[in-house]
Amino acid sequence: MEMLSSSENKLSEEFSFLESFTNLERTPEKSRKEYKLERMRAMLEYFHNPQNSFRTIHIAGSKGKGSTSTIAASMLESHGYKTGLFTSPHLVSYTERITLAGKPFSDDVYCQAIEALRTAVADREFTRDMGMPTTFELLTLLAFIIFRKENCQWAVIETGMGGRLDATNLITPEICIITPIELEHCDVLGDTLEKIAGEKAGIIKHKIPAVIQPQKNEALAVLQEKAAQQESQFLYLPDETKISDIKVSTEGTSFRAKFRWTGRRKFMTNLTGTFQADNICSAILALKQVLPDLDIIRCLDAIKNIPLSGRMELLKTIPPVIIDGSHTENSIRRLQESYNQMFSTKGILIFGSVTGKNYQAMLDILCDNFQTIIITKPQECRESNPEEIMQYCRSHYGNKDFRLETDRIRAVEMALRLAFPEKLPIVVTGSFYLAGAIKQLLMKGAIGEISDR
Repeated sequence: MEMLSSSENKLSEEFSFLESFTNLERTPEKSRKEYKLERMRAMLEYFHNPQNSFRTIHIAGSKGKGSTSTIAASMLESHGYKTGLFTSPHLVSYTERITLAGKPFSDDVYCQAIEALRTAVADREFTRDMGMPTTFELLTLLAFIIFRKENCQWAVIETGMGGRLDATNLITPEICIITPIELEHCDVLGDTLEKIAGEKAGIIKHKIPAVIQPQKNEALAVLQEKAAQQESQFLYLPDETKISDIKVSTEGTSFRAKFRWTGRRKFMTNLTGTFQADNICSAILALKQVLPDLDIIRCLDAIKNIPLSGRMELLKTIPPVIIDGSHTENSIRRLQESYNQMFSTKGILIFGSVTGKNYQAMLDILCDNFQTIIITKPQECRESNPEEIMQYCRSHYGNKDFRLETDRIRAVEMALRLAFPEKLPIVVTGSFYLAGAIKQLLMKGAIGEISDR
């Protein structure tokens, strides 16, 4: 059994303190009444507005915002800027959310900042009697405190959910990016694409440019209207960039792109997925607006080795094991497109979905790509019903090989046994929580190696 060092134990205890507050990621039914900016504003003022100590890029959307944030931070770092990065959720550790362009700070940096939060929470002036903060509010504040203390020049900030009332939306960014919007968190953000787009558009601020990735017409119209109201420059990626020749393999993704201000160039990244072309180009387009002397060669170098977990991440090669946190219809469709480019054979799927997600639509897309589908439980902290998913599969997909294994270790061991003889690819998806749980099991060696024996 792997033993934690005293430093790791201390860090785990500190983050457990933050998690002891209302965690809307784990109790989404409480979200609607908990979203407010007044309390977050008071908390920031208590710490003398650390968010104003560095320049920022703000990123919202339904899918791809984590990748785009990490890409933008890596490009800023390649230009010599000390760059903080705040993303969510995490796969294994909370430290993944608050990093220096994807690389964690020392344990002491996190621990000292959380101790400052502990002291503040005990002070009634901290929230001005507006109730106790949420875990996400504290994590957002923690990121800003750390970035200021570590003298970051830039920070790339990803929203948690929505945008208009998100705890991150008290920054004044240099530019914002909005990635594709789709139906998600409908109980909190609204039950139509227009309503959800209205929430995401809340990060567009007066006369601050906005880079917009490809959108469905309903969402695009809302974003255009918001930008017009705010007198913000509206940079729609399909109008600004021509992307072609996208190729995906287990080595990463290559494509060609031409911007208005540069000739056609070839891009190569370790990130896997056809959608990464949009993420990379939107980051470059945004940075060009705030750094007119942007060096495209440095950007090309920066994307060669992006530190990113849980997005078409290759954890093993024999047989290939890929984890992907996709949990919506459109993101699963992107995963399927990338899988078809990477592999010519039907593989093994490990699938888990938390309650409230549209697992039917996800499985409708995925089923044809896999010869065996193992239904499991994403994570103990989130409600799920794998038995219900299994019943749906059996009633809708005929004689396909579906298997139910709620124990995640046994589910992976089953997949490895099935995949090993022909080295079939294994894909884990349906939930970011499932992707994180499987990655943690593999990292800790909890899953035994499968051989020809």
